[in-house]
Order: sequence, then structure tokens, then C-alpha cells
Amino acid sequence: MKTYGKALIGGLTLLFLAACSGPQGEVGPQEIVVTEGIPAPSAKGVVVRPQGNLEGQLASLVGSQTTPLAVDGCAHGAPSTVQVGYTIKTPPGQAYPASFKVYTTWTYEAGSWVGSDETTVTFQSASDQPRSVTLTVRNGGAPATGTSAFKVEPRDPQPNTGSGKLQTPPGQSEVTVYVAFTSCPGAEPPPPPPNTPPTLAVPNFVLAEATSPAGAQVSFLVTATDQEDGDLTGSVVCTSASGTLFPIGETTVTCSVTDSGGLSASASFPVYVEDSTPPVFSGLPSGTVTRVAQNLQGWLLSLADLGISASDPNGVSEPVTVTCAPAEGSYIPIGATQTVVCTARDSATYRAPVSPAPPTPNESQASFQVFVTLNVNPAGFLPPLRMAVPYSAHKRGSTIPHKFYPPTYADGTPATDLADGLRLVLRYTGSCNSTSGEAIEGNDYPTGSTAWRYDPDSGQYVFNLKTQAGWSLGCYRTTVSYAGIPLAETHFSLIR
Repeated sequence: MKTYGKALIGGLTLLFLAACSGPQGEVGPQEIVVTEGIPAPSAKGVVVRPQGNLEGQLASLVGSQTTPLAVDGCAHGAPSTVQVGYTIKTPPGQAYPASFKVYTTWTYEAGSWVGSDETTVTFQSASDQPRSVTLTVRNGGAPATGTSAFKVEPRDPQPNTGSGKLQTPPGQSEVTVYVAFTSCPGAEPPPPPPNTPPTLAVPNFVLAEATSPAGAQVSFLVTATDQEDGDLTGSVVCTSASGTLFPIGETTVTCSVTDSGGLSASASFPVYVEDSTPPVFSGLPSGTVTRVAQNLQGWLLSLADLGISASDPNGVSEPVTVTCAPAEGSYIPIGATQTVVCTARDSATYRAPVSPAPPTPNESQASFQVFVTLNVNPAGFLPPLRMAVPYSAHKRGSTIPHKFYPPTYADGTPATDLADGLRLVLRYTGSCNSTSGEAIEGNDYPTGSTAWRYDPDSGQYVFNLKTQAGWSLGCYRTTVSYAGIPLAETHFSLIR
């Protein structure tokens, strides 16, 4: 090889070499370009992977933005069709068969497009194209006007892996269909719906408590609605009206309402007014009340004497009757603590059929206790017994007179008829300062003793106690009582 020529161009030296025949007639390069000065950039190769490319487009101008597809705008109007063509621009390496899915029916409902009736579009080979799809476009259940558009997008491209997968690039594979809704031919405004009567809502019943003998003011709520007029509650008329006075008993209320179209509705319900409130006692004692006997039978039970009465609240069902056990007008014995149970009943006679209250009349109960006593004379025992220290002393075996003034009844009359019920009890205390000891029933020693008697001449009760020889010497407490009520008590001593 030898140099053929050399030239200098802009700092680069180009060296031309002449090719010559080599051994066995081989021919070498005729020229070689060599750089001098600035090195030439080295070329780097770029790896290009084949891409599938699905392209979709309308088969005609119909459906384009400039020429939208005419679709019947009537509700459920006649459908229109438009065709979309698909082509795969196949670079080397596209695998077949290739397929994708699209919706073929498009329905306009409530301002949105809904696709359905999915179909699969398949390319068996590179020559099996273009593929055409017919779209059915229709309006839904409401009339539509104006223009709209929907986008058809291929779905589920296959194959979807590897170098030969089907590509569906956005903006190239999607097809936008423009629609212009035509007016509904011969359409007339729908006739107005027929007028419907209003609806009344009334209570099943109203139960009220009487507040006076005349009854009660009763309020209730009745509402009305109408499909055309809406709320008609303010137009409801009831007889009797809410808030008026209803008598005790049952009253039927009838309500009605009329709408703007002249249609009416009515309904009725019962209003029950009753007195279910029991009477109220007043003047009941908080504890045991004490009364003085009026005679030997005791104290005549009297609520008026005790200040006890009963009344009906607000005077609704007067009069109120009161019965007691024991009955008013009966005697409570002297010395007894009697529990009295009284029941008050009003004069109510009406009970509503829906009332939870017990049957009439209304009643209430109250109880209290009464203790019957006597007005005891404070003098106590009379001589020879003494009421204070030094107490009297008596020889054992002697008779000791027990005398005291009678108690009085409630009106101040001396109770001179108690002799048969007087009881004398002795209690040996040993020392007169002691309060305990063995009890001796003085009435059990009649030998040498006299029975209790009232002496009208002296105005005293008298009992002559004969002491017994076997009694112990020392101090005794002696007590006379009637029906458990102490009438006199003191001490005395027995001596030899």
C-alpha cells in the first residue's frame, strides 16, 4: 500500500491511500480517512425494540366533530350506527393473532354515556386488517337535546407481554364519537299528572287528664301533605279544634283538608278526657296521736276531731267520701294504740277505654295511729302512803289503804267507773332507791283486802291492801293502773 495523495482542509489532514492488489488478487481499500487535530466523535449504536401500534379512526366523516352522528333525541328513540376502523401498524416483531375488546353499544343516560355489549376484535395476521367495528348509539330514558361525545377505548389488548405485545397508545388507539341529538319528531309536552287527593295524618286517639269539672283543654297535632301542593298542615280544619275545652268523656274530632285542585281528605279520631287522679288527704298526723277517752268505752273515732280530710285535686270529681277501719264513730278502747286505715274515694264515673288507670272511682289510702288515755290526777296516792321521801313504813302483816283521786275524761268528768279495771302491782325493790325487783299482784291477795271501789263521799278510789306475813321486809314500789295507764305510783317500806 502506498500513499496516493494528501490534502490539508481546515486543520484536518486527509490522507488518500491507493489500493493495490494483494496476494491472490485481493483488492484492499481504495482510500482511508484519518483524522488529525480534533478527534472525530465516536458513533454509539441505539437499540430499537419493535413496538406494536394500534390505530383507530372513524370509517367516515360521520361522527367527527365537524360532522357529528345524528341520534334520535326522543326517550328510547331509534338508534344510529357508526363504524370505526382499526389498523395495526406493525413494526418487526408484532406477534399474531392480536386482539382487543371494545363496547359496541353506547347509551346516553342522565348526562353520561354508558357502554355495553362488549365484543372482541381479532387480527389473525399482519394482512388481516383493517378490522371494522359497528357502534350502535342511542338515547336513554329521557329526552336529550344538543350535542355530546363519547370516547371508545380498546380494552384488554392481547398479547400483553413480550416484545410482540399489542400496544394501544393513548390518543392514537382511542376514537372519539361526536353526537348531535335530533328533536323528537311530533313530541308534545307530557300531560300533567292527574291531581291526587291530600293525605291526613291524625292520632289514633288522644287521652287527657281533666283539670276541672268541665274537662280539659286538649291539644293535638294533625298534619296534611299533598303530592302537588306539598305541606297542607296549615290548611287543616278540625271540629273541635286543638286547644279547645273538651268535656269529661269521649268526643269525636273530625278533620278535613282541601288541596288547590279541589280534592279533599278527612279523618276522625276520639279524644278521651278522664279523671284518673286519686283524692288527696290533708291533716294526717306524722306520728301517733293521743286522745283522752270520752267515757269508759274509750275515744270515739272522729276525723274532724283529728283535723283529717280528703279532697279531689282541682275539685274535678267531688264529693270525696272517706271510710276507715275501724269505722269512724266507733270507740277506740282506753289504753289502746289503734292503727286506723282510711280510704278516700272521689265521684269519678268515666274511665276511657284506652286508659291504663284502674276502674273508677279513684281512691287513695292513708293510715295513722291513735293512743287513748285518761287525764291522770297529779296528786297520786293519798295518805297514809306518801309520794315523796321519807316514804311511809308499815308493819308486815298490816293493811295499807291505797287511795287516789280518779282521773277524768275528755270533758273533765271524773272517771268514777274504772274500779273493775283497776290493777295494783307491788314490786319488791329492797331499797327505795332501786327501780327493779320482784312484782307482786296486789289484786291477787283478797284475803283481808277489799276490792277496788269508788267512794263518792271522799271522791276517791280505795283499796285496802293486806300485807302478807311471808313478804320480805324492805321497800316496795306500788302502782295502780287502768288498761296499762299508770294512775298513781309511790314506795312504802315493810317493817317488823
